[in-house]
Amino acid sequence: MRIFSKIALSIAVLVLVMVSCRKSFETAWDVDIAAPIARSSLNIKNFFSDTLFQSDPTGLLHLSFSKKIAGFQLDSLIELPDTVLNYGFFMAPNTNFFIAPGSNIPGFPQTQEINFNISNGAELRTAIISDGKLKVDYTNTYTQPLVFDMILPGTTKYGVPFKIHEVINPGFNNTSRYYDVSGYTVKMGGISGNKINTIVQTISVSVSPTAQPDTIRGGQGVATNISYSKLIPYYVEGYFGQQNIDLPYDSVALNISNNLQASNFQINSAYINFKIVNEFGVDINAQLSNIKSVNSFSNTSVTLNASGLSNLNINKAGKTNNFSNPVFPSVKTVSVNTSNSNLKPFLENLPDYLTYQGKIAINPFGNISGSNDFAFLNTGINIYADVDMPLQIRTDFFKLISTTAIDLSTVEQIDNINYGTINIQATNGFPFEAVLQGYLLNEQNQIIDSLFVVPNNVIKRGIIDANYIVTSPVYSKIEVPVDDKKLENLKLCRFIKFVSQFNMPTPQPPDIKIMDNYNLDLILSLDVNYRARKK
Repeated sequence: MRIFSKIALSIAVLVLVMVSCRKSFETAWDVDIAAPIARSSLNIKNFFSDTLFQSDPTGLLHLSFSKKIAGFQLDSLIELPDTVLNYGFFMAPNTNFFIAPGSNIPGFPQTQEINFNISNGAELRTAIISDGKLKVDYTNTYTQPLVFDMILPGTTKYGVPFKIHEVINPGFNNTSRYYDVSGYTVKMGGISGNKINTIVQTISVSVSPTAQPDTIRGGQGVATNISYSKLIPYYVEGYFGQQNIDLPYDSVALNISNNLQASNFQINSAYINFKIVNEFGVDINAQLSNIKSVNSFSNTSVTLNASGLSNLNINKAGKTNNFSNPVFPSVKTVSVNTSNSNLKPFLENLPDYLTYQGKIAINPFGNISGSNDFAFLNTGINIYADVDMPLQIRTDFFKLISTTAIDLSTVEQIDNINYGTINIQATNGFPFEAVLQGYLLNEQNQIIDSLFVVPNNVIKRGIIDANYIVTSPVYSKIEVPVDDKKLENLKLCRFIKFVSQFNMPTPQPPDIKIMDNYNLDLILSLDVNYRARKK
């Protein structure tokens, strides 16, 4: 509870009050000062996070949230491999050949099919490049400038094929140039159009029309290294093969509370909807296993037993023809509830994180799409857990724990406090009482003192009806004496650990509903006697 953390700062605030009230005194004298420190109104949402809660039409609060527990994107499914091509022409030793300006170098033009060795048995027919560059290293050992032309007839942007036109001057040796291929559509059917993973390129090398007539001699010529590397596809289409993608053993934090403890915690009902969202144009089979709720504070774990998660067939996604939102996903939902699983003990374990693992099978039934599988950049297969737990609960008590750093060792004015009281005024609209305690910890995190005096540390619960619904809140006041020993321990204190225990009514009711209008109003104030001294 955040209001109690402010107690840790109240002594420091008190000192500031003392300093601001000090006047020029001829002799030392005592002064009584009362100072309000903080005021707050707390809802059960303040114990956790507002985003984890929703209320239903009756006002009952639900712990309700969605968590992504696993997923992967296009680069895990299809990766365009780096490919390096070498081309060259050099005259044989002891030979000479006259080449007129504007004439082609012998052996060119060349038209070739380039095959990309794509992993996982994928057979691509079309790709659109999101980002990437084509690198060409040029070497010209001839005495005249050469013209290098390359065209990729099946690689187009706005219907225009990709082209390179470079004049390579004499003396070029492994000179690199880069060409942007982003936005190009690549047809990968080869020359005939019925192949896979294959592009077509035509290269022509000629003597510049402005060159001087000359003879190319033995050992002279031209060489190029063409590198297709780090190509990131925006879209791919074809047959993606039969792949098995493992979801390794992993965990996801629930963030219900890292500081919550409970005794004999029980829920009335709950459900988790596991959603497998397929944004790829492929059929898949999903298997989820080893789903555990882990409470690291109590060192307990509960494995979820739900047979409906072991064999899930999910249809392929569809296209929207909308560039900004290109797919409408296929969604498979499996509802796990307290009737078809052991979800009650799974959630009653109050997990701070879940573990999971699984497997995704791509095209489990083979190429039933006729090589029309597709995938877009930034899409993928994602698995979500939608949790809903109505706060209709049964428990002996639950505790909320928080720790606040504090250091008053260098505050000289604390020695001038004679005695005093920390006052907490509480108006409790919850159906359970609160027992407050704060422990002073030293540098070794050892308890050296406590703030509140037992049994005068109880905030009474609100007035309830026969259904344990609060009909009116109840006022309580807690006083914390501040004496010499407490002040000395405060100077040694480095942390204050607050433990707020909330006890259910006795005898134990069937269930208690936590409504969204329940609040705990708190006012924190100080009342101290201070010895003011003239320096």
